[in-house]
Amino acid sequence: MSIHQLRALDAIGRYKSFALAAGALNITQSAISMQISALERSLGAKLFDRGTRPPRLTAAGETALRRASSIVAEFEEMRAALDETHGYRHVLRLGAIPSVLTNLLPRVLVALREDRPNLTVNVVSDLSGNLMAMVERGEIDLALMHQPRKLSGIFAWHGLSRQKIVVLSPLQSRETTAKEIFSAHPYIRFNRNAWVAPMIEERLAELGLHPDTRAELQSIEAIHLMVHLGFGASVLPDVGESGLSKAPLRLLEFGSPPIYRTVGVLHRPDAAKKNVRRSVLQTLDRLQIAAI
Repeated sequence: MSIHQLRALDAIGRYKSFALAAGALNITQSAISMQISALERSLGAKLFDRGTRPPRLTAAGETALRRASSIVAEFEEMRAALDETHGYRHVLRLGAIPSVLTNLLPRVLVALREDRPNLTVNVVSDLSGNLMAMVERGEIDLALMHQPRKLSGIFAWHGLSRQKIVVLSPLQSRETTAKEIFSAHPYIRFNRNAWVAPMIEERLAELGLHPDTRAELQSIEAIHLMVHLGFGASVLPDVGESGLSKAPLRLLEFGSPPIYRTVGVLHRPDAAKKNVRRSVLQTLDRLQIAAI
C-alpha cells in the first residue's frame, strides 16, 4: 500500500469518475486503475463493483475511502508543516494568459523569488478557458487569467487588477473616435477565443461598428508592433507601459462608459500544495497590483 494508491482512491471518491480523478492527479486512466487494483490486492478486498458503469464503490470501498481521505489529508498537512519549518523545495505549475506574459507575470515571478527562494515556477501559457480546464484537471496549480463569468464551487478566485479596454491606433493617426479610427484603418483582431473577446464584440455592436478585419493574433505585443508599423488599429486591454513594446501608440476611449476586464488567480482550494498556494496569494497581495 502506498500514498499514491490512497490518493487515487480519494480522488475517485471526490470526482466520482476514474477519468476525472486521473486528470486531477495528472496521470493516465490506466495508471489510476492499476493503482486501485494494487490497493485492492493489498487490502484483500474489492473496492469497486466493475459490473456497473461507472464503477461503484462497494461497502468495503466506502469504508476504505473514508480512511484513505483522512490519511491523504494528514499526509498533505505533514508536507505543509515540513515546508514551513524546513523550507523544502517545491515546484509551482503556473498558467498565464498571453496578455500578462510581458507585464504582470514578470513582476509576480520576481516577487515570488524574493518571498520563496526555494520555489521553482514552471509557466505554461494558454487562453483562459484552457487554463481553467487545466486547473480543474490538476495539471496546473494556479492560473493567472481573465475572470470567469461563472464560477463553479470547486474553484476559488483571487482578483488582482482591472484593465480598461481601449482602442489602439498608429501614433500619426488623427482620428478622435473609435468610429473614425475603424473607418480609416483596417482592424487587427485579438484572438476571438480569448475571454475578453466577447466584451470587445459586444461594445463594437453597441457602437454600430463593423471593422474590416485584416489580421487576428493572440499576442498583444505583436499587435502593438503591427499598429505601430501602420498595419491597422486594434482593441485591447490596456496592460500599462510595462506590457507595451517600445513602439509608441495612441490609446483612445472605446465608447462610454469604459469597459474593463479583471485579471486574477484561479485555483482549487481542495488541491494539493495548499501552503504554497496560500504563500503565492500573499505575495500577490503584497504587490498591490492596480487594486480593483
